[in-house]
Amino acid sequence: MPERLAVPAVAATGSVASTASAATKPATTATQQLELSAIASETGKGVPVDSQHVEDVRRAVRNGTYPITPDTIADRMLALKLNWSPSK
Repeated sequence: MPERLAVPAVAATGSVASTASAATKPATTATQQLELSAIASETGKGVPVDSQHVEDVRRAVRNGTYPITPDTIADRMLALKLNWSPSK
């Protein structure tokens, strides 16, 4: 399941002008931006993929032997809609 990114909340008591001016200020220095960029590029390289499992699923779909469970699909769709993580 994809990870959700945290979005900072904006205080309801603040004015629109103060929020807009805070958004235009640079939050990081150039050095911090370079460090963050390097971290982001390194993070994208190490995505773990089980190639054998992917091939097994593809083969099962091609052969028509991949198990389809409507109850599980419905539960997962509702969980996504409600931002809920089912217990394992």
